[in-house]
Formats: sequence, structure tokens, C-alpha cells
Amino acid sequence: MDASKRLQAQWFDGHSARRTSVELSASDVAVEVRAVAHEIPSAEVADAAAAPPVLARVPLAQVRVSERVGNTPYRLCFPDGALAVTGDHAAVESAFHLAPGAHWLTRMERASWFVVLAIAGLGVALYFAWQTLIPKAAEAVAHRIPRDAEKSLGTITLQGLDRWLLKTSRLEAGEVGAVRSVFETLAASAGLSDTVVLQFRDAAPNALALPGGTVVVTDGLVRLFRSDERLLAAVIAHEMGHIQHRHSLRRLLEGSASALVVGALVGDVSGVSALTVNAPIILSSLHYTREAEREADQYAFALLRKSGRSPNDFADAMRRFEAMELCIALRVTAHDEALKQAGRNVDHRDERAARGRITDSCMDRPDKALEGRDGELAELRHTDRETGYMHTHPVTRERIAAAEAAASQ
Repeated sequence: MDASKRLQAQWFDGHSARRTSVELSASDVAVEVRAVAHEIPSAEVADAAAAPPVLARVPLAQVRVSERVGNTPYRLCFPDGALAVTGDHAAVESAFHLAPGAHWLTRMERASWFVVLAIAGLGVALYFAWQTLIPKAAEAVAHRIPRDAEKSLGTITLQGLDRWLLKTSRLEAGEVGAVRSVFETLAASAGLSDTVVLQFRDAAPNALALPGGTVVVTDGLVRLFRSDERLLAAVIAHEMGHIQHRHSLRRLLEGSASALVVGALVGDVSGVSALTVNAPIILSSLHYTREAEREADQYAFALLRKSGRSPNDFADAMRRFEAMELCIALRVTAHDEALKQAGRNVDHRDERAARGRITDSCMDRPDKALEGRDGELAELRHTDRETGYMHTHPVTRERIAAAEAAASQ
């Protein structure tokens, strides 16, 4: 190799950990390694004009060159175990007649289109896994978990919700008895008398289906429906649909990837017990998919008919929910506008209390608050269709239409 092809490297002699700066040169038949001047011990320098000593000279064919991956240095391996490391890629490739970037990883690294496609492909794979594989695996694992284990999980979940979100029910004994009578009638019609359990808690209007068969009815729901048994039966039938399809357990498994992997790949569902620690947090932050909500709706329609009721009761319950949500939206908007015009600083504690009062006020005859406000309501319903104040549920109007269609069959 002539002077224009010389390259700098770090030299390891294979006998010690010492690193030496060297200059490599090569002809078509041999590679020569010389220490650079500042690396030569002064005792070894007899003549300042003398050339640096040769550390190694070997046939070119005996030097093994590592494959280059990206911008990593080349490693030149000598037959006696010595090693030269250099980042001068062009000089090495020229001296050893290598194709630049010959390694497949290097070629892909330099191909920006490949990087873009790889990222896009990874995104599609992750989306497919989240939307298809994980729910399917969760469904398979859910049906393999014993009912007793699921009930224990539901009990622990309710205990956690009691600590963080729910309060002791304040319903009168007569109200509790009326709801329980509806619940037991529906459970008998569904063949779930030995599976489902009814609980009452004080919270905003809602009903919850927990793993293992527990249905929680809130004081707010009873108040919103004014103890109308038709509406209560419709919502309870819907929650029984979630229990029948084990939607709560499936969502819990989907929210805990590690337990899902253990159950689906290893076939050992005992590890699912680890979910008990985080179950209340997971279930309070996760929502059913719209597909699950539709499944529960269809189950409710069938159960209402079987128990001598009508799916129209479900439509009426949805109308009451919609009226409450629209009432809250209108009053919150008015409240925020008043604060803006007054130029007041928002205190988050006061705001939570104010929104709680708004929700409370909309539980009593919410339809009255909507009279004469058709224009505002049309805009709110449009917003519901686009984004949704109950965005994890099917659009309320679609659910009402589905219930009415089921009633007409």
C-alpha cells in the first residue's frame, strides 16, 4: 500500500491488555504494522531519523477482516492473536478489496425507505396485536379461569373500588327491596341465580359488572330512574350480559399483558392471581369496547323479552341517560362561560365540587332542563356522534334504535 493508502489503528498484541497506536500499510501480498513515533519508548529510539519498528508483517491473505455493521469499527485479526481496530472504513475497504457496506444490516441502515417501512410494519403489527390477537387471547384465557378464582378477583376488585371510588349506599330499605326483586327475577330468567350477586353503593348514576358475577347498582342510578322498575331492569339485564360474556375479566386480562402472556402461551392460569393487586385500578380506568357493549345490549333485549318485559324499556333507560348527560353538558358549558366572563381564577377543588352539584341537579327530571333548547341539543348530539361523552359506548341514538327494532320483532 502506498502512503495514500495508509491507515491509523489501535493495536493489541494478543499477549497483554496494552493498546498501542499504530500505522498499517499493505501491499497486494502483505500487511505491515508499525508503531507511531510517540508510542516508541525512548530507550528504544537509537536514531531520531530511524523508521518506527515493525510490530508485525504477515501475508495479506492471513488477515481476517470483520464484517462492517453500520459505523462500527473494522477489526483486523492477525494469525498470532493480535488485533488492529480502525474506524477508517474507506481505507480498509480499498486495501482489502471489500465492497463498501457489504453487510446486510449496513445496507438496510443506509436505505431510508427500509427504515420507514420497518417502522410502519411494526406499527401495523402492534395495532393488529392490540386489536385482534390480545382480545382473542384474553377471551380464550378468561374461559379457562375457574369461577371461584374469578369470584375472588371480583371481591378484591370491589374492596379496592370501595376504598377509592365508592361509598356506602344510603338507599331506603324499600328501594333496596324493590331493586333486589327485579334483580332476582331477571337472574332466574337468565339461569344465573347461582352466579350473580347484587351490591349497592353510593355513587353517580351507573351500574357495574365485576368479575365473578357481582353487579353493583349505585344510589345515583336509582335516583335517576326514580325507582322505575322497567328502567332498572333494562340496565341490570345489560350488566348481566357483561357477566355472561365475562367482559370484565376479558378487559382485565387485556389490561395486563404479562398475565395474558402467561395464560395464553404457557397455559398456566395460576399466574392470573397476580392481577388482584392492580385489578381495581385497571377496571376503573378501562372501558368495554363498543362490540362488548353491543353484545351486552343484545343479551339484555333477549332477557327482557324472556322475563315478560320489552326491549323498549331499554330504549327508555337510554333516553333518561341521554337527558342527564345533555343536561350536565349544558350546565357545565354555562358554568365555564360564567367563570370566563367574570375573569375568575379556577380553583380545582371548587370546580370538582361545582361539577358534582351540577351532576346532582341533573339527576332529578333532567328532561325538564332540556325544554326549549333544541339548537344547543342538536349540536351536543352531533358532538356525541363525533367524539362521544360516552365514547366507549355505541352512540346513544343507535342503541335506542336497536332496542326499538328488537321490540318490534
